[in-house]
Amino acid sequence: MKVFRYILFPIAIIYGGITLFRNFLYNKNIFKSSEFDRPIICIGNLSMGGTGKTPHAEYLARLLKDQYNLAILSRGYGRKTADYIEADENSTAFHIGDEPAQYHRKFPNIKVVVEKKRVKGVLNLLYDNSSVEVILLDDAFQHRSLKAGQNILITDFNRPFFKDLMLPMGELREFRKGKNRANIIIVSKCPHNLSLEKKNEIIKGISPNEKQSIFFSFIKYGRIYNPFTNKELKGEVSNFQILVLTGIANPTPLYEELTRREVTFSKKAYRDHYPFSEKDVATISEIFGTFDSSKKIILTTEKDASRLLEIKGFEQLPIYCIEIEIDLIDDKEKFDNEILEYVRENKGDSKLPQGTNELSA
Repeated sequence: MKVFRYILFPIAIIYGGITLFRNFLYNKNIFKSSEFDRPIICIGNLSMGGTGKTPHAEYLARLLKDQYNLAILSRGYGRKTADYIEADENSTAFHIGDEPAQYHRKFPNIKVVVEKKRVKGVLNLLYDNSSVEVILLDDAFQHRSLKAGQNILITDFNRPFFKDLMLPMGELREFRKGKNRANIIIVSKCPHNLSLEKKNEIIKGISPNEKQSIFFSFIKYGRIYNPFTNKELKGEVSNFQILVLTGIANPTPLYEELTRREVTFSKKAYRDHYPFSEKDVATISEIFGTFDSSKKIILTTEKDASRLLEIKGFEQLPIYCIEIEIDLIDDKEKFDNEILEYVRENKGDSKLPQGTNELSA
């Protein structure tokens, strides 16, 4: 393993050097960043994924949606389209990506749009929806052509960025010093009983500057329901034999939760954003058919369910998904106030960024 790392080391240095130089050009305003005068909150990370950006974005959506006209802008990773799209009743994960499809399904009154080029996305969004007051940017921490007013960096408690390495040796998209661009750093997937000693140890590892706030979040699991019918599972989940079906970056917290609930389960895990097909229906049905219990279900995540909904045949299986949310440890009110204060202080009428004259920018 160490020999393999030595082989990858030069590649990691080259990749890291490119990202470092790119950031230098943005820091020196050689590469320009577009700004808007409406509050834009970016949720992102330094690593490749699996830190829990989606439930954190949903937390912010719930916090802001009743007070402000809110929109979510995402790249729409994994979609089969390339253009700017605003989600509507006909949108599926195929068209807009699994995460935007999940946002739209859970928050139908929030504008959800997808565009790879974030500046173009904001311009189109505001051109078509001038009443939008706040924009959440999903996974755009490295997308520096658009300057967010509030940057939230998520890092996993079990693999914090300060213990990780650059790609391809590790999972970092850029060097650790990139964390300095964040206004808020959230350590996600923490144990509920996180000790003060452990908190201080992590804060020391993060080494925040005087302007950065550190928060700690944990996962909460909600109702279990059939995504095709929206009917909730009857009875305790521990009464069922379960096939856990996932296509996310890190299903371990879900496995741990089921173990905690003393659930008997088997796993079928695919890669993150896996594009399920009708061929997978047969494979999964065959595995599920080997279960001998009279009470058995297939359990997945809401993000995976967004992709399963599109595939013919899955509706015939007893598929249920589990709600995944986050909450803050100890400082929930402080976090909420910090977000709300930023929005209140920066809410205004939108302007096109300087130097941008057309929607194709």
